[in-house]
Amino acid sequence: MEKLAVEAYQVAMVKSVARVVEGDAGKVICKEAEKVKPAAVIVGTRGRSLVRSVLQGSVSEYCFHNCKSAPVIIVPGKEAGDESIVDWTRSEDPKP
Repeated sequence: MEKLAVEAYQVAMVKSVARVVEGDAGKVICKEAEKVKPAAVIVGTRGRSLVRSVLQGSVSEYCFHNCKSAPVIIVPGKEAGDESIVDWTRSEDPKP
């Protein structure tokens, strides 16, 4: 986790806080957001179908509806068929 926080800062100049907390993921994320007061809560998706997400629920959906202390940004994962907003790979050749 610390490595990802450092990489986020080095690549995108975004200060982040790495924490490992046990519990129900959505509830824990919202509770920690209340404590930390971040500029935003960024969560990813696993690319589940709409029906499966509705029946089983999802962490990103829970956070979207329940985190009141910061805006929630949901980033679709590559499994969902979308590219990530941040490309963590570095290349020497700029993209056209």
